[in-house]
Amino acid sequence: MAPRPYFPNLDGLRTVACLAVFLLHSFINLPSPEVQSTAAYRYGLNALSTGHVGVNFFFVLSGFLITYLLLDEENNWGRYNIPAFYRRRIVRIWPLYYACVAFGFLVMPWIKIRSGQDWNEVASPLYYLTFLANMALFHDGGDATAFNLSVLWSVAIEEQFYLFWPLLLLLFRRARPALFFLLIASSLAFRYLYRLDGDVLYQHTFSVLSDLVMGGGAAWLAFHRPGFRAWVSSWSRLAIVVGYLVGIALILAQEHVLTGPVLLTGRRVVLGLFFVFVVLEQNYATESFYKMSRNRFLTYWGTYTYGFYCLHPIGLQIALIAVRRFWPGPEDLGFVLVYSLLALLISAAMAWVSYHYFETPFLRLKGRSRTATPIPSAAKPILAPASVAGEK
Repeated sequence: MAPRPYFPNLDGLRTVACLAVFLLHSFINLPSPEVQSTAAYRYGLNALSTGHVGVNFFFVLSGFLITYLLLDEENNWGRYNIPAFYRRRIVRIWPLYYACVAFGFLVMPWIKIRSGQDWNEVASPLYYLTFLANMALFHDGGDATAFNLSVLWSVAIEEQFYLFWPLLLLLFRRARPALFFLLIASSLAFRYLYRLDGDVLYQHTFSVLSDLVMGGGAAWLAFHRPGFRAWVSSWSRLAIVVGYLVGIALILAQEHVLTGPVLLTGRRVVLGLFFVFVVLEQNYATESFYKMSRNRFLTYWGTYTYGFYCLHPIGLQIALIAVRRFWPGPEDLGFVLVYSLLALLISAAMAWVSYHYFETPFLRLKGRSRTATPIPSAAKPILAPASVAGEK
């Protein structure tokens, strides 16, 4: 059985994106009003507030990986097995997802009530049980009170994408570039219609669709167009550095630069193009100034980012309760730093335990994985076990 593609430089990028989201969630969490009024906090919050683009990157990355895996299977066998694809997604995503949903609706209320806190969950379980958590913001369910539920909206969107994407690729097998263009254009049109609604722009499936499809389009070009891979491989180190500087500057200044009806509509596509650039540069450029696979620490933790993302709100809550109990002074910047560090350690430990003792038994249900065969990353993807490739 042919091994499955695996891109070694992307694991570290997963870790970086996940940390960006974590820092945003930890830094905004309840310092005292005195601290919130300081210039240091305002500047720090302004910088970390861009951490939400870590989720955008995950969407682009998922679109790239899932599409590449489907194209590779199609190339090897003449078609891809849609039921097997769904089975792999189910055993990877569902166990931890539904465990988090159960915790949010069953355990969190008990904890809040036992600790003497008011509790009134406004979100409907139906949205979360059916992977429509992002839609809870726009309908009668409302946003979840349980913080650990609030991050599951992005997992829900990815599951929606996984449901339809292989079917669309099959239906448009002879016109896939047209499919990519049509979906991205439709996403842009939808974003323009709802350009004044920030929640819709950030969390609606059709707003996010451009990220996923751009990643898929990049995978199609990389897989089917050797000339495209050769072009990426020819990028000079100077061009790569300039690309990163421009992209990072756009991320940091997006609220000041990418404004107005047109630019606000296209902001996601502009940032998505940068994330496509990052994915392609890490996978195919030969003049990269740094490949993420060289960082063993970030690469190692890339395996655990799905668990870390789903569980870090619980880690934040545990750390907040613990530090508040023992912190001797006001909730100053020192409090925020100690609390964030403790939450990071707790969340990482929870993700590690979850992966090895809860998620892995389900992953074995995928059946026999295809054998890993490492080859140079600048030319082709490394081949790796199915339990790693294409995961969040």
